Amino acid sequence: MDALVLVLYNAAIYLGSPFIAVYYVVHAWTRGHSLSGMRERLGLVRRLPPAGEGGRVWLHAVSVGEVGVAAALVPELLKKRPGLRIVLSTVTETGREEAGKIDGVEHVFYLPFDYPHTVRSAFRRIGPGGIAIIETELWPNLMWEAARCGLPVCVINGRLSEKSLRGYTRLRFLFAPVLKKLAGVAARGEADAKRYRSLGAPGVFAAGNIKFDAPAPRLGGSTEDLKKNFGLAGADPIIVAGSTHPGEMTGLTGAIHALRERFERLGVLIAPRHLPRLEEAEAELRRGGLDPVRWSEIASRSGGGGGQVVLLDRMGELAEAYACGTAAFIGGSLIPHGGQNPIEAARWGVPVVFGPHMDNFAEVAGDLLRVEGAVRVESAEGLAGALLPWLSDRAKRDAASTSAMEWVAANSGAAERTSEFLLGVLDSRGGDAGEEKS
Repeated sequence: MDALVLVLYNAAIYLGSPFIAVYYVVHAWTRGHSLSGMRERLGLVRRLPPAGEGGRVWLHAVSVGEVGVAAALVPELLKKRPGLRIVLSTVTETGREEAGKIDGVEHVFYLPFDYPHTVRSAFRRIGPGGIAIIETELWPNLMWEAARCGLPVCVINGRLSEKSLRGYTRLRFLFAPVLKKLAGVAARGEADAKRYRSLGAPGVFAAGNIKFDAPAPRLGGSTEDLKKNFGLAGADPIIVAGSTHPGEMTGLTGAIHALRERFERLGVLIAPRHLPRLEEAEAELRRGGLDPVRWSEIASRSGGGGGQVVLLDRMGELAEAYACGTAAFIGGSLIPHGGQNPIEAARWGVPVVFGPHMDNFAEVAGDLLRVEGAVRVESAEGLAGALLPWLSDRAKRDAASTSAMEWVAANSGAAERTSEFLLGVLDSRGGDAGEEKS
């Protein structure tokens, strides 16, 4: 029965290949992406030398958020096993760009399309001893071909929201056999672990969220220097709106106008989640009566000032930008997207506000609310009122700041636990089964 399901799946994707190709090209064109990685997506990745005694592990991180998990995990793996070779695949261009910044990664490439021949080609050229999928992206042929090669596959920092669970449940006939092939799941928390178990995944345990261990950027200079760097010299207070999505700008614009009546030198730094939609965000802010300036267009890094609205137009800067915030808004939460990561702000002691849609970070959001490091609003109309106490009352802000930083510190250690789990999975088999035999 399992083999029949795979045959039907492959028949569907091969028959649908022309439509998939058109969708991929149109999607890349509309988002300003290049097709330079097509060879890798077809399985023609760079051929790597044998891994040697240390072995080789293939980490897969879909985009920037998952790459952040890899950035925290790689040092722990290499500390425990210095000879280990680590390769890292991504799906998005921005993810690949960030992955290239991680020290200790042997090779970065795009994940091949999920066809049997492309996956087999990648295995032959890379020669991994095991595969670790970060958070959740289970591709049937990747899993089946790994099983045929004797390669253990595990999920680390496993995330499975209620929405995703419903989707997997509807397609249980396809994903149940796939999940059974996992060597184990190191979930972010007990709620995620419970959902994986309900789908029949083996070896599931709650290791904790590695995003608590993500390395904080090194700040160069004082807070004032940082504010100047982001074009907000002299601004006070400062709101950082991180990873905003289409549909949120109108509400954010209204909140900025309302707060400007109280704070003449209010500074705002807005980081759209997807840079190809930067012009759309900029236009929406202008329609709302604001005059945003792109960070890259600030003539002098010491320029800018109070009252300025800055659009952060470069990836990889938000984690540092949060440090100059008085308070933060977490994007993707006012619309049914599932929210973005609030830990990046909380590690700096920046209290956060988010909307009702935090499904992707439900446990994190709940804990942060419990320690009073966050406030949830039900709609955009509540943004200004939720931010006001932290912007105007130093004592309330300091209390929330302390709670947020203590909460982050208390939840660290998942990277070490996960590295031990992953090395145990690799040690469950020897050699480099994926290597092409001469």
